[in-house]
Amino acid sequence: MAFLGPFNAAVVNPSLVTLAKDFHKTTTVISYSTTVSIIMGGVSPFIFGPLTNVYGRRPVTLVCQLLAVLGNIGSAKSSTYSALLGTRALNGIGFGGMMSVGTACVSDMFFLHERGEKTGVYTIFVTNGAHIAAICGGFLSQHASWRWDFWLPSIITACSLLGAIFGFPETLFSRDPKFLSEQRKERSYWEMLFDPRGSMIPGRRLQLAEFFYSFRMLRYPSVILPVWWYTWCWTFANILPALTMSSIYTSIYHLKTGAIGVCLGVSLFIGSLLGEITAGKLSDHLLYILAKRHDGVPKPEHRLYLTTIAAFMMPVGVIVFGVCVERRMNYVIPLVGVAMSAYGLQMASTCLYAYVADCYKPQTAETGVLMNLSRGLSFCLAFFALPYGEKVGYDLAWMTFALMLWFFWFPILALMIWGERWRRILPTPEIHQYL
Repeated sequence: MAFLGPFNAAVVNPSLVTLAKDFHKTTTVISYSTTVSIIMGGVSPFIFGPLTNVYGRRPVTLVCQLLAVLGNIGSAKSSTYSALLGTRALNGIGFGGMMSVGTACVSDMFFLHERGEKTGVYTIFVTNGAHIAAICGGFLSQHASWRWDFWLPSIITACSLLGAIFGFPETLFSRDPKFLSEQRKERSYWEMLFDPRGSMIPGRRLQLAEFFYSFRMLRYPSVILPVWWYTWCWTFANILPALTMSSIYTSIYHLKTGAIGVCLGVSLFIGSLLGEITAGKLSDHLLYILAKRHDGVPKPEHRLYLTTIAAFMMPVGVIVFGVCVERRMNYVIPLVGVAMSAYGLQMASTCLYAYVADCYKPQTAETGVLMNLSRGLSFCLAFFALPYGEKVGYDLAWMTFALMLWFFWFPILALMIWGERWRRILPTPEIHQYL
């Protein structure tokens, strides 16, 4: 499901030029269809997140997968631009809800010393969903039709829904000592699948205030600062090439959609894979080694040390792409920059997700919603990236993006230095202490 969210959003990206011709729109305008899905994917977790804490992760996931399937079917059958936007919005609501349970499930199932590696596995699927989508989407559009860019994810998501019905038991449970002492038997696998009442926390009722809990978490520097930097990381290391490469590689290198999809998907996938190989185990190992120097007490801020590598790799990768494209170098060379950015993004994602979960484990659902929102905020890039690059040159435009990415890392540096002190000064969040 972590994979299918970005996959649903991005599978059509290499075909934006083709869609623009069929719907008689510019490439920039047709890219708003992706923008709409990204927005809804970022907003919908604010609705589904509180539901997962009351009714469980499983029922919300099943409903959201169904919505994603219906949205894709509607997009595949769309004959007007407005219909395409509406069905893409429905799809975004669905995959946003699917992704809202990811970090919460990781925290439900794994201990502190495992969380970095397991979070890394989760984030590599989140990151690479869009990359694999680019490879599939380009060839589907070129050899079948752009409509198959929506039929394929609808089929795959439907298969995932079927698998989840029988293979995704509930992970939510109360850690309250009194509640656990009253349990007399272990629930069977089938009860965890098909007995939704047994998965509900006793005495818990959904309240209107719970839909605003995520915003309350923004008062904590250890939440808002990672969300802030992750927004820029995702925007410039992942969404920027996804939204611009189709137009740039068509106009400058005259590649077809299939080749563009391969260029985008392979470069991003390789960079992300190498980033996770570096970040996953290393994050946990670094936490363990440094804990020995502090009387065996692990400090979440130690995970952030690896972001210094990400803060170097991502801006450099963005600059490499912009300069190489502007100077019309061989089309393979800019892809090195894309891979470098993806490497840094994967390292940053693993560290930031694990850090926030370590700091506020009971509130993982709320912080996960905020991280999803940060990805949704990247929609604004569609309005200015290509026009800005065409006006001032891709080299200067992409250098500007790189400087923003590097500059906004400094709040993370502040967390490394003062994060523990800030957490001690601020009161511990009172919500969901039973989790």
